[in-house]
Formats: sequence, C-alpha cells, structure tokens
Amino acid sequence: MPCPPILASVLGRHSRRLPAWFAYLACCLLTAIGGAQTAEEHFRSGLLGEGQAWQTEWFEYDSGIDGPTVMILGGVHGNEPAGFRAAMEIKNWTIEKGTLIVIPQANKLGLRANTRWIPEFRNDRKLKDLNRNFPRQSDPTTQTELAAGLWDFIKQREPDWFFDLHEGYDFHRLNPKSVGSSVIAFADQSALATQLAAVANQHIAEERSFTVLANSGPVHGSVARACTEQLGTKSFILETTFKDQPISQRTRQHRAMVATALQVIGVTEKDWSQQFARPRRKHEDIIRVGVFDATGANAGNVIRVLDAEKLIDGFHLGPADLTANVLQQFDVVLFPGGSGSKQGKAIGAKRRELIRQYTRDGGGVIGICAGGYLCSSHYDWSLHLMNAKVYNEMEEIPGKGRKSMWYRGGPTDVEVEISQDAAAMLGLQGHHTVRYQNGPIISPGTSKTAPAYETLAHFRSENFLYQVQKGTMIDQPAILSAQFGEGEVIVLSPHFESTKGKEAVVVNAIKQVASQAP
Repeated sequence: MPCPPILASVLGRHSRRLPAWFAYLACCLLTAIGGAQTAEEHFRSGLLGEGQAWQTEWFEYDSGIDGPTVMILGGVHGNEPAGFRAAMEIKNWTIEKGTLIVIPQANKLGLRANTRWIPEFRNDRKLKDLNRNFPRQSDPTTQTELAAGLWDFIKQREPDWFFDLHEGYDFHRLNPKSVGSSVIAFADQSALATQLAAVANQHIAEERSFTVLANSGPVHGSVARACTEQLGTKSFILETTFKDQPISQRTRQHRAMVATALQVIGVTEKDWSQQFARPRRKHEDIIRVGVFDATGANAGNVIRVLDAEKLIDGFHLGPADLTANVLQQFDVVLFPGGSGSKQGKAIGAKRRELIRQYTRDGGGVIGICAGGYLCSSHYDWSLHLMNAKVYNEMEEIPGKGRKSMWYRGGPTDVEVEISQDAAAMLGLQGHHTVRYQNGPIISPGTSKTAPAYETLAHFRSENFLYQVQKGTMIDQPAILSAQFGEGEVIVLSPHFESTKGKEAVVVNAIKQVASQAP
C-alpha cells in the first residue's frame, strides 16, 4: 500500500528500525485520513542559492515508500548540454520506492554562456572547473560558493546513489584522451557500470560503444568522488559524446542508462527511458514541443527560442523517439531547417504514418524551411500533411548543366507580408524583413488525400541564383496552414526564429497549432 509522504516525513530513516506491522498500520491510518494521493502530490521543487546569480532548481519525487535516495545531477559543465537536457526529462519520472532528486542545471550560468567553466572564474585555473571544486580526502572544503551550495544540499539529502551526467569531446575507444562514451565508477560498482554501458550501446557502432572506466573511480575534486569518499554514496559519472551525434541521441543514451539504474537499484519496475514530460495536470498552461533533432535537422535556434519562453517546454526528438507513446506526450512536433530529404528519410515510412496519425488525432505540427518541404505532398519522403507542390524543376543552366531550382544560394533577407487575417494569430502584421535560406516555394499540389492550405503570408521580394528563377518567388506563400484531421499544420518558409525581433512568430504559430490539441 503506498503511504503518504507525510508518513516518511514523520518516521524518516528511523522507519527501517520499526516493526513492519507498525509501519503498515500507520500507513493505513494516514491513508484513511488523507485519502488517496495523486502522483503530482509526491512532487516538490525548490531553489538552491535563492537570490544568488547562480541559483538553480531542484526537483524531488518522494514515493512515500521506504527505499534508497537516488540523486541525478546535470549541467556541471556548461558546454555539455545533453546531460542537463536529459536531467530535465528525468525530473518528470516517478518511482515506486524511495526518493528521486534531480538537479538538472548545476552550473546554470555556464549553461547559459555555453562554457565548460563557472563564468565568474573562467580565467582562474584553480576555480573555474566546478567539477574540481568539491571536497577531497586531503582537503574537505569546497572551493566556490556554487560548489558549497550544491554540496550542502547533497549532504542534507544523503543520497544512497548518485549519477552525474556529462559529455566528452570524443569517443574514448577512438581517443583515450577523452572520456566520452564511458561509465566511470569505483571498482566495487563495475558490475552495474557494465550493465549501464551495455544498454547505452544498443544500436551504435562498435568503435563508438561505451567503455567502463572502473579502476580509480571519478576524478579527484569531482562531486561524484566526494559523494563516495565523504558520504559513502555509490557514485557514477555517465559520459556521452557530443562529437558527430545529435543531442537527441545523447539524451536518449543518458535516459536509458539512468532508467536501467533505477530498475537495478529497485526503486522502480518500469522502464522510464521513453518518458519526456510529466503527465499533464488540470489547467496546465505549459505547451510541450518536440523538436526533431537528427541528420538534416538544425534544431539549435528553435530550441534557443523555446528556452526563453516560460510557458513552452522544448525537447529534442530523434527518429527512435517517434513512437506513438512518445508523440502523445507533446502538443506540437516541430521540424526545423536543414535538409527536408534527410529528415524525411531518417524518419522513415512507418514513423511518417505515426506522425500523420498523431496529427489526425489533434496534434500540432510546425515545419520551418526544410520542415516545410517535409510537410508538403511533393516527395515520397514527405509527410503529405497539406496539398502543396514545391518549386524544384530541373533547368539547364548555361555552363553549369542541369540544376534543381529549389536552391537559390546562401542565406539572405527577404520581405514578407503577413495578411491582416493572420495578424492576430502570428502577432505581426504587414511587411517585415526576414532571414531566408532556400525555404520551399509552394503552390497547390495534385494530392487527392492531403488537405488544401491557406496562405497566411506572402513573399514580396525574392532571392535567386539563376536568371530562370527570377519572378518565381514573389507573391508566393511564405507562411501556410492546413487542417489535417483534428490537428493543424503551419509551414514557415523563411526563418523567423533566426531573425532578431521576429522570433515571436514561431512562438505564436506553436500556440496556434497547440490550441487545436484535445
């Protein structure tokens, strides 16, 4: 019988010393008094260093059942985003026993600055690395205020298990100078470290596979080593590799390792590795957006825009994440710029149908530039979410041979006019200069199944590389929308997310298609 967290609060760690019948009766009594609890009532959160420039959030799920305390730390190094992104997802998990505590952004200022170091000490060789600031056997003190704040919290919570999520710059098997793609642990934890490496090794090449480094343990001065030496905690550092791998793949590896660890430790029986967001609460205003992040998808600028929005949570989704179970966790799926053909082929036919079904059921879809090609009905790899043909005719160019007309050269600025009817929806009206780089030039297609589109904005100037392209872009749709089943699709051919002061158009488009979701 799940006991209310208040019982754990009353009994604390002493509950292990009490007779089982006493704990059971107390649980029955408190449950009868308090009634059944929802999962949400087991969650709580707070701030470390509240009021300080480095303040950062912590999140806790207390199952109310006696068991180990597991702590997850992310973002110690600010140039290792997959660790903190994975931790932001793991904080939404629940467990059946014990307590799960997550600090996703340990070095929040470093993450904002995309620097490995504590920004305040970036020129101080001794202090700049947060993961060398923690107590050592030779020196039990912390070296910076940030490290002291984290360490005081860790000591207060006394974790039984500790997992620090990091990234290396190269694959350890290919470059031993880097610890990328490894599980670092003390020798007495090598068995579990081997299990975690094995689950991370699924579907990756042998030369990129994870290595177990379990001889000397985590580096001196690291928080993981301090936890073991000072508190007796079983500690691990989980290292993915940011070289040549999208964030979605690295966060998936982190989630898989942590989910496996939680099962082995015995705090949960469920595999949580495909859980990104917490089940929606009543009257919740947060919009969950899954941004496609794989070969041919440039998710960076979109994620930057979403990170600045308090009421939008952005997540990286790779091809393997596009399952029915994962898609239903999101209000909107966004396909960014890059290469539409590479995105479409990475998704594959079966997953393209899952996306169509997600949209039919009321999910929102946004396509930006390359994502617009993907949303069209033009190619066999397209999603066929709107009846849209793309201008990509092959033309003979003197001295250059046959060229496809979708390519119009490098990035430039063009003029776009947003219609009066769409002004309230998109938050802008009239003429605006917007960044453009080979976004689709669209006209009605010939599909018998895809719905017709509505034009929300037009191009009023153009970019062209060859003379034959001149006149083919002006007055063509720049922003389009279509109703696909119960869901809505919006395509933005230019890059509002990369145009200073115009980013809100993407945000408002997301809000529009999210409003259609059930």
